[in-house]
Amino acid sequence: MKVYFIKIALHGVSPMIWRRLCVPGTASLAMLHNCIQIINGWDDDHLNQFRIFGKDYGVYHSGGISFNDDARTVYIDDFKFDIGDKFSYEYNFFMHMMHDIRIENIKELSSTG
Repeated sequence: MKVYFIKIALHGVSPMIWRRLCVPGTASLAMLHNCIQIINGWDDDHLNQFRIFGKDYGVYHSGGISFNDDARTVYIDDFKFDIGDKFSYEYNFFMHMMHDIRIENIKELSSTG
């Protein structure tokens, strides 16, 4: 199983505000969204989306925008990320809280103990 070490930084803020996460490749985008909500102390009160390789992904909220793919069935491993790859996460479309997400490292974990 692959584990992705990612850095999430609030875009355009100085000094930099960032968090680091270790995320299994089997994690869905919905799970990553939930992790970002938790580490920032948010309650999922605002619309949000990921932009990965030029395509938008997100969890549908009533009255919000819809997505072609269900974020609960799109997994980190699906993107075949390399170290250094970047994508974005926007939270709160009114405030445009943009986050830059970068793959810092990828480790292959052995399934044997």
